[in-house]
Amino acid sequence: MINSAEFAAFAARQLVRNAYKAVLCTNMHPGKDAQGWPLGSLVTIASAWDGSPILMLSNLAQHTQNITQDSRSSLIVDGTEGFLNPQEGPRVGIVGRIRSIKDKRFRRRFLSRHPRASLYASFGDFQCYKMEIEKYHYVGGFAQALWIEKQKAVLPRKDWVNIAEAEEDILEHMNLAHPEALRLYGTKLLGKRGKYWNMIALDPEGFDLRCGNSVHRVNFPSLVKNENDCRKALIQIVAKARKK
Repeated sequence: MINSAEFAAFAARQLVRNAYKAVLCTNMHPGKDAQGWPLGSLVTIASAWDGSPILMLSNLAQHTQNITQDSRSSLIVDGTEGFLNPQEGPRVGIVGRIRSIKDKRFRRRFLSRHPRASLYASFGDFQCYKMEIEKYHYVGGFAQALWIEKQKAVLPRKDWVNIAEAEEDILEHMNLAHPEALRLYGTKLLGKRGKYWNMIALDPEGFDLRCGNSVHRVNFPSLVKNENDCRKALIQIVAKARKK
């Protein structure tokens, strides 16, 4: 069994931070043939600084119409790829309320992970949404199921607010001034191929790198809560990469 709720919460957030897609379950609203029944939909997701899922949805979609009537929803994020028996792999069910959000930084984070969405993101019926998490149901494998309350499921505001403010400046600086460090992160630390790397997103637990069509995750050794912490962690990680 999982002994640590903190470890399980971190593992669940990492599934969300690494995910491209999820299954969204909403409640069919009154006036529809399947009123009261749950509807499952495939959606693409990104993550906020605290680990909450970000979505970009069309107002015309049935799941979005359901959300406007009843914001209670769930997401299933599957981390079982590569497991011969998927039941042995990790996954997380996320319970919460999905609400539209106007902050343009969420839109940027979503599009940095899903650049092809820029083809339709400007259409009038598309908006960004964020899930306000109530609970995680994390399953690490057989006999490893655990409910995680929202106090542990997402990072508290004090842990991410400064990083959120500094994120765009840090990304610009790293991409313009330190392309070699980004290449070392990708090729030496992660062992991936590729010449041109960009840092596309940053949060207190790590950062995302893009090379071509692929996105890869690098975690910080410990939580970073401000720009100075982040600078020290990035230096520490590149030093580690150079030794490989």
